[in-house]
Amino acid sequence: MADSKVVRVQLDALETALRYGNSISEGIRTMEKLLKEKDKKGGFDIEAVRIVVREELDSIGRY
Repeated sequence: MADSKVVRVQLDALETALRYGNSISEGIRTMEKLLKEKDKKGGFDIEAVRIVVREELDSIGRY
């Protein structure tokens, strides 16, 4: 097993990671794999990326 580190994550990020795997680490690795596959298939929809970034910035602004 690789080195590990204790970190704080927001609950919504935890829930998101666990939708992709049985653990946070597995979920993150799965998301990375899916992103790489998506990138190989023709890149990202820039408008979708903008929407997600905008939503995340709005979310952060509420804290």
